[in-house]
Amino acid sequence: MKNTFNSIEFIGKIQKKHPADQADAIENLETSHQISFLKNHVNKLQPDFISYLREETREEILSFIPKSKLITFIKTLDVDDAVEILSDFQKKDLISILAKLGSDQRIKIEENLSYPEDSAGRIMNKDFLAVSIHLTVGELIDHLRKSRRGPKDFYNVFIIDDNNSPIGYIPSGRILRSKKTKKLSDIYIKNVYKIDVESSFNDISYVFRKYGLVSTPVVDHNDKIIGIIAVDDVVDIVYEEDSDDIQKLGGLFVNDFYKGALSSASTRFVWLGLNLITAIIASLVIDIYAIQLQQMIAIAVLMPIVASMGGNAGTQAMTIYVRAIATKDLIGSNYVNLVIKEFLIGSINGLLLSIIMGFIAYFWFDNLILAFAVGISILINLGFACIFGILIPLTMNKLKIDPALASGIILTTFTDVFGFLSFLSIATYIINL
Repeated sequence: MKNTFNSIEFIGKIQKKHPADQADAIENLETSHQISFLKNHVNKLQPDFISYLREETREEILSFIPKSKLITFIKTLDVDDAVEILSDFQKKDLISILAKLGSDQRIKIEENLSYPEDSAGRIMNKDFLAVSIHLTVGELIDHLRKSRRGPKDFYNVFIIDDNNSPIGYIPSGRILRSKKTKKLSDIYIKNVYKIDVESSFNDISYVFRKYGLVSTPVVDHNDKIIGIIAVDDVVDIVYEEDSDDIQKLGGLFVNDFYKGALSSASTRFVWLGLNLITAIIASLVIDIYAIQLQQMIAIAVLMPIVASMGGNAGTQAMTIYVRAIATKDLIGSNYVNLVIKEFLIGSINGLLLSIIMGFIAYFWFDNLILAFAVGISILINLGFACIFGILIPLTMNKLKIDPALASGIILTTFTDVFGFLSFLSIATYIINL
């Protein structure tokens, strides 16, 4: 049955929805329907829907929109949203689009694009309110009413000194509730956290979470305010960073949910290939004990259990510390105490699980010595797996390697090899085959 698409009916469903919902609806269309709709009916959508398109699909979908219409849409966006979208364009297309924007918007966008990709300079908003401390509330309100510049909506008004350095801020609610004769110097909050223009996304999200910020100024190397970052920008950062970490822990370099089967397969193949190599390394350990395995099939049956338990215990610890590194919770921590703590956690769980598995192995194979061997192996493997789970991400971080990406495959190799080696060695020694 042919899949039909009624563009008029589709417009009726999404035209009055939020731009984010419009973006979702378009992303879920088949590619042929996206092309048809965007070429002929894109003017029926709210212009800022393009800022809500997912990074994985944005470049392709924007290519379906007529260039003249796309430029019109970009003109309506805030600078930070426009910068995020234009970052995906090739240099030739970027220059062409910038040339057709207003001079004020173009200059702001070009300045943001000059900063590193994952820095405060890229996402800062240049539409902000910064006023002298010498004004009164009434003078500030009159200034806001008369001026056509500055944001239509804002959380805070930032107070600057004579050198344009931020020295405090006033929440908008405090301004509305103060008398017009009140001086700003009497109502402003002095503790203002300033973000350097080259601060990383991780630093930004950490600062907002730690200090409970709603918006905060971005300063240059001379401590002059050049923009602000608001909490809605940080929500996007946290979401992207968390998604990125989850994908990397699963061995994915990009989110392939919206990609085709062939493209998704190619992005996953690299990581699966590395896993194949680590599996071969683990198998080589097993091959050393091939003669013993031929003599007692029970060892082969129990061996994957020992390795699996160690892998899961290590993954639990690794997940905690990869996240702690990302959120900077490890700052000032005593690493030796943390390693000891993880070893104790693994040993406690290992002791309990070794007793349980020992009983199971005994009733399963009616062999007390084998039950003792598998119990001791689980106890040892879980203790050291938790140590690997903390040491690997900490080491990767020290080597400036993303722990979310590198830790998983290294941990799998350690726990598999150590699990097989410990169980087979103990079983061979105790049973004395």
